[in-house]
Amino acid sequence: MKYRLLAMSIDGVLLKNNDRISRETKDAVDFVRKKGVYSVLVTNRSFSAAKKIAKQLKMEHEMISHGGALLAGISGMPILEARMPPEMVYDAAEFLERFPCRIQLESQDYEWENKHQHTRKVLGKIQFSLGEGLFQPKTYTEKISASVYEQQLSALRLFGEFEEEQDAHKCREQLLDAIPDIIIEQNGKHLTVKKEQATKEYALSYLMSELGINREEIIYVGSGTADAPGLEMAGIGVAMGQSADELKEKADWITRSNEQDGVAYLIKEVFRKQMRVEV
Repeated sequence: MKYRLLAMSIDGVLLKNNDRISRETKDAVDFVRKKGVYSVLVTNRSFSAAKKIAKQLKMEHEMISHGGALLAGISGMPILEARMPPEMVYDAAEFLERFPCRIQLESQDYEWENKHQHTRKVLGKIQFSLGEGLFQPKTYTEKISASVYEQQLSALRLFGEFEEEQDAHKCREQLLDAIPDIIIEQNGKHLTVKKEQATKEYALSYLMSELGINREEIIYVGSGTADAPGLEMAGIGVAMGQSADELKEKADWITRSNEQDGVAYLIKEVFRKQMRVEV
């Protein structure tokens, strides 16, 4: 079997724990590119953050970012967007605003955030993004829903950081009951609201269809439980060595950890005898 597409997550896969990419990993990605294999980043990070990683690896192909909400070329031109329209963002923001909550609206080119008490405490310090951003201009507002209405803001994702986990759970249930065609991911006190089609596997399936690549011809490398659907849809689903057992159980292959250059090891083992392919 010749593998024609290599999909890789960023955090815990390409990056070591110090957020750096090793020389071994860079050389391995370069090696597989020269084999003609289509290399794709698949990440929860924003497009701008993913593009920075792509440049370090000299990758030129499309990227799946914002947790699957955006498939775009290196230039930033969207190929597939699962964007929430202003009316959907407005309704979701109104529900979030019923609770003590830090709210952030994320698009490809901008972010908006409410002036929640937690936000005021960090003003003047390093600003951070619930969506792993730090690359888009951020605007602060008293009320997200009002700004969405006034500016007609659409969004790729809407984040909520609650003071209590039970509030996050309650808000999630209310949102699911009230607004159709959305996905809400909960991680403790944090909620992520996206359009129903905004998944990594949906965007990857679309790209594969456009390229004429079958599922048996792809390798997907992930490290977090959110990567499980990607591993299951690939010809070879690879979990990093430091991954949780829950992900390893769904993997066809378990490579070394990110600290042990697991991606470089995988590429050398799988692709060293493979002839060049055309995509």
